[in-house]
Amino acid sequence: MTGCLYCIDNDIIKKLATFELFDETINLFEADRTEIRVLATAKYKFRGDLAQLNKGKCRRLEAKLINYKRTIELAETLPQISQAEVNSDLFGQLSGCEGIDAGEAILTTYVAQVLQKDETGEAFILTGDKRYLRALAQAELPELQALFANRFWCLEQLILRDIREYGFEVVRDKIVPVRDCDKACKAVFGSGAQSTEENVLSAIAAYIETLRAETGNLLHEYGD
Repeated sequence: MTGCLYCIDNDIIKKLATFELFDETINLFEADRTEIRVLATAKYKFRGDLAQLNKGKCRRLEAKLINYKRTIELAETLPQISQAEVNSDLFGQLSGCEGIDAGEAILTTYVAQVLQKDETGEAFILTGDKRYLRALAQAELPELQALFANRFWCLEQLILRDIREYGFEVVRDKIVPVRDCDKACKAVFGSGAQSTEENVLSAIAAYIETLRAETGNLLHEYGD
């Protein structure tokens, strides 16, 4: 397999699009569009969410902040993975685990197939769902857990990398106006425009450390 493969879950697409950091973040991996995969169902999910919002059926503040135009554009144009492309047995095992939904099971199975097929290949999952990572860490699938050692990037790691590469103020000024769209970002950037680099980096490090403690070796080593 040439290069790396990056499978991105719905939450990461939505949050990075809203922060206006999607392209900037992916560029740090030196990945082009052919090396990215998103769920084939993502575009339908986002279109449905936007329709509900437009009808006034979703009043959550976080939903009102999402940049659905950009989110849907990404979901429609990036290479996609469908359930038909993944091993049905492993998909069934994963989707049967509490805390792992069908989309997450598809991404996990797809990356597992890539890694098992080509031992020299590289593939990673970018996810914003901590519940999913905790569930995968607790699943009684030791071979899969060994295969996925250091294969996951969480949202906080991506934000940390953006800060280190683009500068704190650049990233802060993008996230602060829409920070309420994400629980962790709302806390990390709780002081708004007055958020300091020291406090933000400390809070991000704490989130990563906690998640790492809860999920074994699944998280990528970045941020240590």
